[in-house]
Amino acid sequence: MSTDSPKIMVITGASGLIGTHHLIPLARSKGWEVRALTTGSSGRRGDVMFTHWDPPRAAAGDPSAVKAVTEVIDGADAIVNLAGAGVADKRLTPERKKVILNSRVDCAQALIEAWKGCQQPPSFWFQASAVGYYSDTGDTVVREDHKPGNDFLSDVCVQWEAAAQKLYEQVPGAEEKTRIATGRIGIVLSKHGEAWKKMVTPIKFGVGGPLGDGQQYFPWVDADDIARMILFLEHHPQAKGPFNLTAPDPLRQGDFTSVIARRLKRPSFMPAPKFALRLALGELADYILVSTRAVPARLQELGYEFLRPDLNSALSHLLR
Repeated sequence: MSTDSPKIMVITGASGLIGTHHLIPLARSKGWEVRALTTGSSGRRGDVMFTHWDPPRAAAGDPSAVKAVTEVIDGADAIVNLAGAGVADKRLTPERKKVILNSRVDCAQALIEAWKGCQQPPSFWFQASAVGYYSDTGDTVVREDHKPGNDFLSDVCVQWEAAAQKLYEQVPGAEEKTRIATGRIGIVLSKHGEAWKKMVTPIKFGVGGPLGDGQQYFPWVDADDIARMILFLEHHPQAKGPFNLTAPDPLRQGDFTSVIARRLKRPSFMPAPKFALRLALGELADYILVSTRAVPARLQELGYEFLRPDLNSALSHLLR
């Protein structure tokens, strides 16, 4: 590519919340050409070309499936892998757990298979993960060197991250060509997101309150900051390994709810007890109630400046 050519970003999971509403608009505004891999149909959507891919087939090494992905990522500057089946979409049955794990591992391996065929592989790979990696850590301040937890979601995150790192195991010398940064993403706040709507709607109607006892730390992050963090990590050649993508000051869940209620001039005294959440959500309720005081230590050490560092600044945008 000539020096005048735009940088190229390939996004998997681009039709999700972060890709559609935050990362693609930001990247395009910064002059990036964006390509997307989708399990849906191929076609141009606005400024972005979506190309159909089949992650399980490509992960298994099917030549035609691998070739389709290689043609998209060859010559690109960055891969942003956001793909994975939703965790909170359905009850966590054994079958659903397999879908959640396999969708993440297959996507990473499919990208590795395609990478092997590149003449000019991307120099940067952003691998999504989640703060669920740590599980319940109580009041402990959690930096990136904290050990993983021992429940289902932490195991998914461990395997998700390891799946991308297999590039270095499977391809000698790949570490010199492609830098992998892993983002352990917190609870994303976006006015377009279902999570935010579910949080704020009961409060608007005056029936909001803490989940459980409300003492668990709630590692939130503004979605626009997530998009900016990804571009920040791509821009800094020393950025590799895991990064907590969270706001710098996580709140206890009860305090989080109270701040929103005050902004809306609504009460927030109706708790959702654990047994009721268990009845409504099944095993998923256990993960909603864990405490994870994750902080973006490595991002701040690199000098990242938050767009919305505290909940009030985020709410000024979300409630506008």
